[in-house]
Amino acid sequence: MFVDFNYEPILEDFYSDGSLKIEAILKILENAGNRHSDLAGDQILEKSFNGTAWILTDWYVDIEKNPKYGEKILAKTWSQGPTGAFTTSREFELYSSGTKVARGTTNWVLFDLEKGRPAKVTEDIVKKYGPEKVSVFDNPKLPKIEIPESFEKEITLLPRRNDIDFNHHVHNLVYVDYAMEVLPEEIFQNHDFKKIRITYKNAVKEGEELTVKYAKTGSDAEVSHTVCIYDREGNLKTLVELS
Repeated sequence: MFVDFNYEPILEDFYSDGSLKIEAILKILENAGNRHSDLAGDQILEKSFNGTAWILTDWYVDIEKNPKYGEKILAKTWSQGPTGAFTTSREFELYSSGTKVARGTTNWVLFDLEKGRPAKVTEDIVKKYGPEKVSVFDNPKLPKIEIPESFEKEITLLPRRNDIDFNHHVHNLVYVDYAMEVLPEEIFQNHDFKKIRITYKNAVKEGEELTVKYAKTGSDAEVSHTVCIYDREGNLKTLVELS
């Protein structure tokens, strides 16, 4: 089942030059996936109330061109079905005025909130989504984010109340905001990121103090910016790589 999701951007979705923020791109793709779940009869909020939840473990988005203010935005999404007993993946394409400008994929785990462990993805759940064995990337294995040996900058953050979602965790897209906060000013002001890679290790809950660390990584030919987010005890929570 391929699902189309039309989105009407608002002013806060754009940088000052009129191009769509990467945070907005991720938001659009996320909401396209939510639309698919609703159409499949697998409503996210209802599932959470019943004690299970889809937990996002990975993002990988490749942006060819950021849409501009005034262009018509459409996201297309579909599920590839199970990638393991407890996991599944979802693919995305983003179009701007009819031209494909970005593609992405996500990995998910079905989680039993009461037992605190993964739950099996049953055949009934799979059928609801009408899997399509189509991948936006030639290599289905996502690139690994390497933890830098040292960091150039770090800040301390305390999640705000509004950062917490219905699962009582920091919402997955908020980690990109945290990454933006720690970037050196010249990187933040002049960035033109085309690839976004996120790996979620452990959920952050309300009241957890975070240390957000930044390092410039990659090579001269392809520079990357890696952000690692830790809790007060030094446990790694999330890795974000922008390039």
